[in-house]
Parts: sequence; structure tokens; C-alpha cells
Amino acid sequence: MQYLDGIRLKRAVKAGYLWLYSKRELLNAINVFPVADGDTGTNMALTLQAAVAGAYSCKTNSLRDVANSIALYSLRGARGNSGVILSQYFKGIAEFIGKRERLHISDIAGVFSAGAESAYGAMSEPREGTILTVLREIGEHLHQAREKFKNIHTLLESAMERGRKSVAETREKLKVLADAGVVDAGAQGFMHFIEGINNFIKTGELTKEIDSAADIQELPRIIEEHSRFRYCSEFLVKGSNFDIPGLKSRLRNLGDSVIVASSGAGEIEYLRIHIHTDKPQRIKGFAQSMGTIENEKIDDMKSQNRLMRLWRKGMKRDVTKTVRIVTDSTCDLPEEVAEFYDIEIVPMNIIFGADLYKDGVDIDRKGFYKMLSESEDFPKTSQPSPEDFSDAYKNVFARGDAESIISLHLSANLSGTYNSALMASVEFGGKITLVDSGTVSLGLGMMAIVAAEMARDGDSPEKITGKLAEMKKSQKLFFTLESVDYLIKGGRVGKARGFLGKVLGLKPILTLVNGEVRPLSKARNREKIIEKIMSLLPVDLSDGRLAVAHAADPSKVDQIMDALKGRYDLNKILTGEIGPTVGTHCGPGTWGLFYMKG
Repeated sequence: MQYLDGIRLKRAVKAGYLWLYSKRELLNAINVFPVADGDTGTNMALTLQAAVAGAYSCKTNSLRDVANSIALYSLRGARGNSGVILSQYFKGIAEFIGKRERLHISDIAGVFSAGAESAYGAMSEPREGTILTVLREIGEHLHQAREKFKNIHTLLESAMERGRKSVAETREKLKVLADAGVVDAGAQGFMHFIEGINNFIKTGELTKEIDSAADIQELPRIIEEHSRFRYCSEFLVKGSNFDIPGLKSRLRNLGDSVIVASSGAGEIEYLRIHIHTDKPQRIKGFAQSMGTIENEKIDDMKSQNRLMRLWRKGMKRDVTKTVRIVTDSTCDLPEEVAEFYDIEIVPMNIIFGADLYKDGVDIDRKGFYKMLSESEDFPKTSQPSPEDFSDAYKNVFARGDAESIISLHLSANLSGTYNSALMASVEFGGKITLVDSGTVSLGLGMMAIVAAEMARDGDSPEKITGKLAEMKKSQKLFFTLESVDYLIKGGRVGKARGFLGKVLGLKPILTLVNGEVRPLSKARNREKIIEKIMSLLPVDLSDGRLAVAHAADPSKVDQIMDALKGRYDLNKILTGEIGPTVGTHCGPGTWGLFYMKG
């Protein structure tokens, strides 16, 4: 074979895709950089699948048209860090091809260099020892040796020889790879892509092997999180005249693994933003300012990393599927607790003036209470949309370890959250069971923990929901406020309105009954409040659970726990800080105790 034309390019990309697809689980297994989230093989396969769709949807067999279609479709379908890099590699190839109708041997050597240069250009901070290094070193090698090749087969054989050496060297160039004892997954994936093309040229057959996790021999010695950011955020934007340098500058301090890539020309262009960040909704705002968002993907990398750790310990991806627990951010569970129990949390919305924040995603507890004290705007809250819940359910099922979901939420009398979740659940054909907890904050959090414990033990959805129903009957919440203003402004005062107007400097003790705030008592100081609440609690916790929550005042938890230590084992009491959603309605200085049997 002496040249490459449009038809041959189509077949080559398909052959490379099919070969890489057969190796995707092997690539997932060694994926530890930039984050050990176990999805590099899947992301590269999906990106190449889009590239193949672009090649075969092209209305002509012109080399130029096919290359441009591959570049456009691969960008639109790009997934993950490695996928976006691949899409920009194809963009560089398309630009190199220009008006050529055929690529001869010397031209093909230039293709590899042009692709590598384009991929580097999309990266905000290129890292050596990754797929980028392999792309560049193959290109440099082929450019230097371009006069020696007699046909495309010998060229690819030489490219693979240099590429394999380069891939092996990634293990020494990045400490994280050396520690894990693996090569870079993206770099290895690119080599599989080239191997597939070469195999097709040799045999004339398009090969798609059956992938098997049992084939995995190389596993990381160490699986650690290397990004300090939590969410892998990607947005595909349709527009024109994108200011890519300006956007890169705006993103630089909001995360790492920043890639800003584009494809297309004229009135219709596409922009792909990829970043690891703690503020995905802020990135979304940037994306919306650039054009129309056609697609978005926000993955929780900590959750993915946790799954990879379990897999590494022997819990393979083909384990018996189980029940997963989804709740909302009013549960106020500490992050490490939610992670330990593998509880998926859908964020509520906090609105300050014209600005919307996702609870626990765009704004944390510290930032919220600071804004609450400084902002002239009184915050409002709103429930997640049905689409938010639908996306969360899809993400849970996409992990492959769940056959059903229990979606557990704050009292339906306090919020429309339950109804949003119910609307979203319809499309999942009975795989999602909705539960109204009847409570909020750590009361909801304790119920989510119990459900997660039972799911981990293999209990059925019916048994878990039966247990939650029993807990709901016994739940008690006692809380007091530093100021009643937030409860009144937030509209959640319920039947306590008249009572609060008569406390005359005393501290109110309030409770929650069927999702409605009701007055219970009043006291002159904190000691009397604790004494009153203690009189309403059981003598021991042998068949119950207790939690203590505070709003921006951890010293109160210490004082309450000191009062409780004479009666209870403090190690069995859950503590946490009230988050932005509940904090909007109760204000700083609030504290409360939650109790329920079970």
C-alpha cells in the first residue's frame, strides 16, 4: 500500500477503533493518571466510535471531507482527558491534509507530527510521560526516517516499534505511574489504535475481539487520587468565533487537566471544554456564555476512584448487582461519611440574588455562611429538577453495580424534591423506589446510612424500605435557633409562628411533625434547653440512633456532647454541620438533636 485516500482512511479509523475497543477494560484497569477513575479505555473507545460515525456519515469519499468529518464528530463525541486529546489529534491531521486527495508515504509521516502538535496545543499544561509524549516521539521518529519506508505497512511497523518504547518509558517519566507500576493508559490506548490499523493492512480483516476482564494481568500496585479536584466536567458548545485563549485564562485557576478544543469553521463551530474542578456549575456558566451547550457530563471522580479501589481488591465489575442509595443534599452528611457508605447525593439549589449555586458543588458550608453574613440578598432554595435526578440515576446505573435504586429524600411537606425525583423515576421502569423520609438534615442522613448498610449486606429493596418506614414512625427532632428571622423569611415557620412571637427573649425549642415545624417549649439558656431535650430522649441507645447537628458553630456540638456523655456512648453518635439548604431556613447558631429507632 503506497497511499491513503478517503476510503482507506475510513477503514483505517474503524480498524483502529475495533482493536482498541477489544482492549478497553485492560486500559481501564491501568488508568491511574491524571486521576485513577478507571475509565480511560471506555472514554477512548467512545471517542473513536464517534470518529468512525463521522467517517461513514461523510457524503463523499474525498480524503479532505472524510478527515474533516472525523475531526468534527470525534470532538462532539469526545469523552475524558484522553478522548479530547484524540479529537484534537484528528483535527491536526485534517488541517495537515488540507486539499490533498491522497497521502503518500512521506505525507503520512507528516500526519503524525501534525496530529501531535494539535493535541499539545489544546492542553493548558501539557504533561510529559503521557499520551502526548508518545504522539510527539512517534511523529519525530517518522519524520526523521521518512525516506526509508517503502510502503505504509513498513511505516506503521516502525511507528509501533518506536511507540512501544515510548509507552514503556512513561512508567519512568511520571512518578504516579512508577509508584503504580503501570504505563500511561492513554498512551497504551493509542498504540492499540495503531496496532488495529496495521493488523487491518496486513490481513484485510476488521477485527473486534471479545473483551474479557479475565485477560487483565497488569494491575496497579497503588491506586491513589492525584487530582485535588472532585468533578471531571465536560461541555460541548455550539457557536462561532470562540475566544479559546481567553477561556483558557479564565479556567486556569478553577481546576486542573484543562483542555479547550474546537473543530468546524464558519458560522457553526464546536467547542469542547474539559476540566477537573470543584465548581462545575461555574464552568457551565462560562460554557453558556460562549454559545449553546449541546452536551455536558459531570463525573464524580472520587466516586469513580472508590469503585476502582474496590475492583482492585477483588470486587470485579461483574459482581452481583445490588441496591444503591440516592438522597439529596439536605441530608447534611459529612463528605467522608457519604463516601464511606457509597451514598449518591443530588445537590439542591441555593440562590443569592441572580446567582445560582449547587449545594456542596459550587458552594460549601464555610462559603455559604460567609455569604449569608455579608450578602444583602436573602438566599432562596429550590429543589433539583427532574433532569438533575435523571442524570444522577443514569450515572449510578452506568457504574454497572446497581440493579435498583432507593431514592430517599427530605419531607415532601418541606420541599418539592420528592416530586422531582418521582417524575424522573418514571423513565427507569420500576427500578427506582422513592421514599419520603418525613425529616431533614441528619435525620435524613441517618436513614440513608441505615439503607446503605442494609444494601451492602445484600438486603432487598422491599426489606430496606420496610425498615425505613419503621424508622420514620419513631423519628424525633429537637432544635433551637439563634435567631427566628431565617425561619420566618424562609417561609418554613409552620404552626410555630404565633409561639415565636411570644418567646420574649427566651430560646425556643422546636420540633418537626409530619414535615411541619411545631413549638415544643422554651428555655432561658442552653443548659436548660439541653436538660429539656434530654428528658425527651430514651435512657439508652441500644435500639436507636442519635445525631447532633450545628450551623456554623461547632463549639455547641462540643457542649452538647459533653452533656450526653454521661448517658450515651459518644462513638455511636453522628455529628455534622448543617449545610447551605437547611442553613438558609434556620440560620447560623442553630443546633439540633435527631433520634430514631433502628
